Amino acid sequence: MKLATYRDGSRDGSLVVVSRDLASAQHASGIATRLQQVLDDWNFVSPQLEDVYAALNSGKARQAFAFDPAKCMAPLPRAYQWADGSAF
Repeated sequence: MKLATYRDGSRDGSLVVVSRDLASAQHASGIATRLQQVLDDWNFVSPQLEDVYAALNSGKARQAFAFDPAKCMAPLPRAYQWADGSAF
């Protein structure tokens, strides 16, 4: 399964599922709006995304559009982190 973050004007972008050949994609907004949500709830969300991925690869996705890698941004633009500087 291939996932990407599409630039949409927000700080987090929007999650899209991308076909195996990188020719088409579909927004995953009905499942998860950003990649961090997918990682946080992988067991529940990933089967739904796999269904979208299978539909894209079989050419049966209803809301597919041409994938443009130039519209992608960092996968996790605001990833959570904890930086400890107490030892320095």
